[in-house]
Amino acid sequence: MTRSALSLSFLIFTFLCFASEFALAKTVKYDLTIANTPMSLTGKVVDFALSVNGGIPAPTLEFTEGDDAEITLHNGMAAEEVSLHWHGILLPPEEDGVTYVNTPPIFPGKSRTFKFKIRQHGTYWYHSHTMLQEQKGVFGAIVIHPKKETVKVDKEAVVVISDWSDENADQIIRNLKKDGDYYLFKKNSVRSISGAIAAGQLGTHFANEWNRMGGMDVSDVGYDAFLINGKRDSQLLMAHPGERIRLRIINAGSSSYFFVSLGQLPMEVISADGQDVVPVRAKEILMGMAETYDILFTVPEHKNFELRATSQDGTGFASTWIGMGEKVRALDKLKPDLYAPMDHSGMDHSTMAGMDHSTMSHADHAVPHVVAMDHSKMDHSKMNHAAAALTIQSGPVVEKLSIDDLKSPVSTAPPASAKRFDLKLVIGGDMSRYVWHINGKTIQEDRLLIVNEGDVVRYTFENATMMSHPMHLHGHFFRVLNKNGDQSPLKHTVDVGPMSSRTIEFVANEPGQWMLHCHNLFHMDSGLSRVVRYTSFKPTAEMAHLEHLDHHLHDPWYQKGSLQLASNLGEAKYRVSQTWNEFELRVESRKDEEWAAGGDLFYRRWFGNYLNLIAGTAVVNHETRAEAGVGYMLPMLVRTNMLLDHKGKIRVDLEKRFQWTSAIFSDVEYRWRQDGDLGNEVAVSLMYGPSWAWAAGLKLTDHSLGAGLQYQF
Repeated sequence: MTRSALSLSFLIFTFLCFASEFALAKTVKYDLTIANTPMSLTGKVVDFALSVNGGIPAPTLEFTEGDDAEITLHNGMAAEEVSLHWHGILLPPEEDGVTYVNTPPIFPGKSRTFKFKIRQHGTYWYHSHTMLQEQKGVFGAIVIHPKKETVKVDKEAVVVISDWSDENADQIIRNLKKDGDYYLFKKNSVRSISGAIAAGQLGTHFANEWNRMGGMDVSDVGYDAFLINGKRDSQLLMAHPGERIRLRIINAGSSSYFFVSLGQLPMEVISADGQDVVPVRAKEILMGMAETYDILFTVPEHKNFELRATSQDGTGFASTWIGMGEKVRALDKLKPDLYAPMDHSGMDHSTMAGMDHSTMSHADHAVPHVVAMDHSKMDHSKMNHAAAALTIQSGPVVEKLSIDDLKSPVSTAPPASAKRFDLKLVIGGDMSRYVWHINGKTIQEDRLLIVNEGDVVRYTFENATMMSHPMHLHGHFFRVLNKNGDQSPLKHTVDVGPMSSRTIEFVANEPGQWMLHCHNLFHMDSGLSRVVRYTSFKPTAEMAHLEHLDHHLHDPWYQKGSLQLASNLGEAKYRVSQTWNEFELRVESRKDEEWAAGGDLFYRRWFGNYLNLIAGTAVVNHETRAEAGVGYMLPMLVRTNMLLDHKGKIRVDLEKRFQWTSAIFSDVEYRWRQDGDLGNEVAVSLMYGPSWAWAAGLKLTDHSLGAGLQYQF
């Protein structure tokens, strides 16, 4: 055969391959409508719920790798914009669905069609990225099948875990802004001195207070139900002995971690966040918000096995069943130890083996530099085949699966010549004022993280808080550096445990601008997020015009108030606050020989969790004085003000609460003035408060003892 004939044959063969690929690709269309739908998920009908096509959760969207997705979203709301984000899906930035960041909002009565090529396979999900709509019901599963299935199963099912409150999410954030511990009463998790004594951890309790910490915080919100596929308890699959089952598990909770277990059987984990992993058997999986796991198990006998998702705070669980016959329940979880010293209810948040990320220099590259693979060129079928080849039915069983137990079936190491960029991101927050930030700034103050296309980007998350944070990067997969080196696993969301560190790396090969945020919805809404922007990316004219409307850039005002009415004292307090700005009004009347009134009107500017500057006026004995000074939180959680008035006189305020039991507390207040004519003030209470809002008891001042009520709002 001549050279020209060979060339022609090669061209024809190449054309036929492309034509065959094109012919096999299909367009898969969905129509989705978000609407306000009165709904009952707990037995109580609420009017704020948002449904997708009439249901919660939203319909499962199914594709095959190589398909063209065409999803039309209709806004059925009367007065509210909507959005959908395709979580974990690799796509053009304008299709990502984050309003005002990379996708225009969908206004009431309008529609938008999202179009993108399916470049991967695995288990993913979608949810609203507008305000708090996710908590109200806008979330659903995405299942993408590989071109050639290599994991053979008899049946499979989607498991969407969620948390639900009969309280509107807009009210939840207002409550948290009043007091980050607002829901402790509902969850029966108020820490107290008597509780610490009973637990044998009085020293830990006071050590936490000395370090100006209130103790471990497992979750923020008190939920009314935890659900699987929208139900507290349901039959997922009927299955016979010997059948092999694949479960695609998604944590779609807004602010809840879940412990997932299956009857009393080990689960074989084969995929995390849609990416294949070397199969590992585990008795339990701790799933952060937005994480997904695929598990396999073979039904061993004629029984019905419970898949249980227990909230990490121990306040409830949801169940679904696989099999038939006698029920085999999962083991109950103990409630978290409220007084445990620094182990966050027993979680093992080990970082990279042998590495201390809190002291790691970003110029120190002793650990091999390895990064996420180029997903645009990745052959997922080979990864799936590798995982299938390693499938195991026996061997070691992990008690509780974490990211440190995951290993990619193939190398995820990049070329050694890749240029690298390192950045430390410190996760911080203040539970008392419910403020969350990165490197000391909320997204309103510092929006952008800039990256160069082609660089290997390494972010080290250092969690300086007492809570876990599931950190999610849009538009990419990153590798989480762990003991497996070149085979460290790929993920889109990583759990960063309390007072610990995690390091992720990714190749900047998806030009655009993408959200990086904590997937606790209320933390993100309070500032714990950033936008990763490529230097090579330029927003469209429409997006550039809309960016300033991004609600992430707004810093709304929230309010809190209280009233005390006792036979010897009356006091009213009112506060309005933003992230760092606060105005507070206090009006008080005390009975000495006769009733005397006074009060303060202060502005505070906060600098971090403990320090604030104060300016305002005070009224004492009918005399008004201008005052300015400093507020500071001392060890033992003693709140202080040191003020200087316009006459050069000093004033010092001290306040502390003693929580004796879960319902009995004392507030101690002392106010000293250098000007003796104005007098000093003491107030000590002993109150019974069974809820956050109400309390009743005794009030002792420097002149009298009285009784009365206290109300917070």
